[in-house]
Amino acid sequence: MKRKLVFIGIGVVFVALIVMLLKPKKEMSFSAKDFDMATVTKGSVSHVVTASGKIQPINKVSVGTQVSGIIEQVLVDYNDEVQENQVLARLDTSVLQENLNDAKARLDLATAKKKISDLNYERLSKLYKEKLISKANLEEAEIDLETAKANVLSSQADYNKAERNYGYATITSPVSGTVISKEVEQGQTVAASLSTPTLFTIAEDLTKMQIEANIAEADIGVIKSAMPVSFTVDAYPNDKFVGQVQQIRLSPTEESNVVMYTVVIEVDNSSRKLLPGMTASVSIEVERAEDVPLLPAMVLQFKPSAALRKTTDEVPNPDMLKNEDVVYQFKNGRLHPIIITKGISDMANIEIKSGLNVGDQVILEASGNKRRMHK
Repeated sequence: MKRKLVFIGIGVVFVALIVMLLKPKKEMSFSAKDFDMATVTKGSVSHVVTASGKIQPINKVSVGTQVSGIIEQVLVDYNDEVQENQVLARLDTSVLQENLNDAKARLDLATAKKKISDLNYERLSKLYKEKLISKANLEEAEIDLETAKANVLSSQADYNKAERNYGYATITSPVSGTVISKEVEQGQTVAASLSTPTLFTIAEDLTKMQIEANIAEADIGVIKSAMPVSFTVDAYPNDKFVGQVQQIRLSPTEESNVVMYTVVIEVDNSSRKLLPGMTASVSIEVERAEDVPLLPAMVLQFKPSAALRKTTDEVPNPDMLKNEDVVYQFKNGRLHPIIITKGISDMANIEIKSGLNVGDQVILEASGNKRRMHK
């Protein structure tokens, strides 16, 4: 009898377990309190491309020397304002003067020899006409005259070269501007054997500067000439300076496997605050929209978890365009997907062109029981 009761008890427990396992599970429910919401508002948004670059003078001229020698005088210093053709420095001219004197003497000698050859040729021409000398004698005089003429031309060229080199000892400014670099001091020897050494660097006009900004290939397609630019420099963190795109250079460079293009930005520097070599943090406003519906860009990061997908309606059209995306509203205990058309984004906010109206709310993130929400 006892054994029978034991078997009956085991059977009851077994049947109860089967009933519990086969009983349909109750669907997990959620409420609006389980989510943080974002509201569609009206405002302004702009698409901005950022970059950095060095501030440089628009025209920077390197002044060198074409002759070697000792610097006898340096007449300008850093930051001096100079005018075109103003003397910047002078080299010692003693050797150059001797070379010039030697070239002049050789030119005078060649000229004198040519005069003698002229007279001799005229005299022999008369004698040949009177048949007192042979034609060979006249031809020899003619050759001597042509040789003398050639020697004069060669000597004249040597003299011109020596005269130019003497003039090169006086170093003048090719443009009006500001001395931003001085590489020599009085008494220093400069050698111009293989390449022209740079003695001074002159910025033609520091009231007009330019920034050479590096723009990645992903952004270069939206950059156009004459676009407005704003930028800051570390020296004046509270000041915002402006400029505009002047040129997009077609020669690319590569930095860390990213193709970059140089964009030249013109800057007005009438205040003379900006100095050559400063680093500018550049913002180029590509597009701007005023008084348009906006949502925080973070709403696009929300995607329903496995637990939430059981209470999520299907996306109306999974084949979305590039400028379309999905956001979710919470209605009647379920997540309702809505396809929106995106406009301009500044990374923080995004313009809503269609799909939602001002005042509509969408899910920003799940804020309820995290373990329950993300299962």
